Amino acid sequence: MNAKREIAPLPLACLIALAGWQTPAAGQAPEASGARTALVVGNGAYTGELPALRNPVNDARLMARTLRALGFQVTLVENAHEDDLESAVVAFGDALRGRGQGGVGLFYYAGHGVQWQGANYLIPVGAEVESERHLRTRTVSAELILDEMGDAPTALNIVVLDACRNNPWAASGKRSIGGSRGLTRMNVPTGATSSFFLAYSAAARQAAEDGDGDNSMYTRALATAMSTPGMELDDVFKEAGRQVTAATASRQVPWMEGSWYGKFFFASPASRPAAKPAAPALAGDAPDPATEAWLQIRETANVQLLERYLADYPSSGYRMAAEARLDALRGQPFRVVVEPSAARVRILNIGPPYQAGMKLPAGEYRVEASAPGHERKVETVAHGGTPTVHRMALRKAGLEAGERFRDCPECPEMVVVPAGSFLMGSPSHERGREDNEGLVHQVTIEVPFAVGVYEVTVAEFGRFVDATGHSTGNACYVWTGEKWEQRNGFGWRNPGFRQGGSHPAVCVSWEDAQAYVAWLSRVAGERYRLPSEAEWEYAARAGTRTARWWGEEEPRQCTHANGADASAGWGWGVGCSDGHSRTAPVGSFRMNAWGLHDVLGNVWEWTQDCWNSNYQGAPSNGRAWERGNCSNRVLRGGARVLRPWLLRSALRSRGTTGLRGSDGGFRVARTLTP
Repeated sequence: MNAKREIAPLPLACLIALAGWQTPAAGQAPEASGARTALVVGNGAYTGELPALRNPVNDARLMARTLRALGFQVTLVENAHEDDLESAVVAFGDALRGRGQGGVGLFYYAGHGVQWQGANYLIPVGAEVESERHLRTRTVSAELILDEMGDAPTALNIVVLDACRNNPWAASGKRSIGGSRGLTRMNVPTGATSSFFLAYSAAARQAAEDGDGDNSMYTRALATAMSTPGMELDDVFKEAGRQVTAATASRQVPWMEGSWYGKFFFASPASRPAAKPAAPALAGDAPDPATEAWLQIRETANVQLLERYLADYPSSGYRMAAEARLDALRGQPFRVVVEPSAARVRILNIGPPYQAGMKLPAGEYRVEASAPGHERKVETVAHGGTPTVHRMALRKAGLEAGERFRDCPECPEMVVVPAGSFLMGSPSHERGREDNEGLVHQVTIEVPFAVGVYEVTVAEFGRFVDATGHSTGNACYVWTGEKWEQRNGFGWRNPGFRQGGSHPAVCVSWEDAQAYVAWLSRVAGERYRLPSEAEWEYAARAGTRTARWWGEEEPRQCTHANGADASAGWGWGVGCSDGHSRTAPVGSFRMNAWGLHDVLGNVWEWTQDCWNSNYQGAPSNGRAWERGNCSNRVLRGGARVLRPWLLRSALRSRGTTGLRGSDGGFRVARTLTP
């Protein structure tokens, strides 16, 4: 078996700065010291359908000057094309790793950027992006930056992404490429040696403004705050945020989150003057007390705080907003908030005499919930006074074959597979056929079901491990260059080669996969599971009867699947290059007719079925075959190391339920009927 990996998503907010700090030992307040290394990129000379940007190159030059004055060794890159940008990022990672333990790494980017499927993409100059699929291959993923920095032994990492503008393709009519505005929040890479502090240039659904001068407001404010002696890292971002908020009348409100336990000063406290001058505002005076107070409570669910605000600031410009929020909160003794997943329903005990966080009286409450694409549901809840979250498993309504959906932010993206019949197995004349692929028999899938569009990624699996503390062992079968061998110290976080959050999780056993789908079912309020072997082959074939879903032609593999090829260096395979010597990020290759990616190649995928040496006596209704050698379970799809005549829809393998291999992962299925 062999492996892959990815990065995790965050809500709709424009990530502007991301910094990392490790939790200190008790009683310590560590300081980041040592070498300071920075990569600064400004992209503005876009052509064609991408609008040119006036300020990014100026912003990058300002940031480079500022950082050099503060002791950083700075590499400045302007108007970078894809190869130049990617090479600069990789070289930056090498520089960080070469400067030893501790120190500070900083990456700054100004230019166009978009978010898609929970990841952010920085757009090089000259990029030709015709569809969202090209974002993976013709832009530079922000996860590459995080991976490079996360692998370095730095004490503190800072990433500044001033790319939070409106969708650059909106004017060309390609609004479907990326989100409408801003970037998406990101998680740090799994297994990073540095941890991260996060700050944002704009709040959710806001876009950062370039400003009327030669620099964006945020970069100008940030450069000023960085240069102020004695300001710690979080204070630098707070000060920049206050200035931008005031200058834009709250159209752009920078945001920050995370846990900061250490100390870092861009400008040393030793040079702090006796009387620290006030930092100049970008426009007008500093925020008035009413504005500062409103920014602190504008999203509160506490009625008393809002009442106190209105009493203290009766002439505030935010009075109408505060009154509207107060009226909404007072409308019910409690309200139900349905998250976008429509899988969790949170009961907020809001309104006189109750505020959020207080207990509701014991009793029964009528709870209503509805969400787009879901059936409305009403339940009577027996509330004992202490629970604050009630799960309502709202069922997807009216899903059609081919429709994609995601049940919750933590859930993999799913696609609906239609009901139907197919011939399972391979005919005797098929090249590469093995005896365990017979007897060919008809299987009827009586009702539609859903299956993951992609294999479960490193980021998705990491969220499960973080949430549950599930033990994934400390050993995995890896390729040593001569043979497959179980080695200690390897696992899904470190399969023996580099991965990102968007790669499929590997070194995952069947038992690990079972624990994951059980957790996912609890989180989503839906029945998640592994696909049966019959469901897997039915979905992988997508209505075809050829050896592969794209046909019989083995040379077409390089555009359809990650298998043995010229770039892999295995000494066998097709002569073309698919560009991936190890695992590939999910979705890197074409999808089949039913919308599934990577069903052949990349990694083996666990199914629910027990192992049987052929199909004699197999179920004909598509259900899992839970008889036979159940200490071994069926794996399907092949992996990146297999010769093209083996990468076929009928290919089968097996592994013990506890087997973890660096070429083995899984994808999930979901039952659609109640």
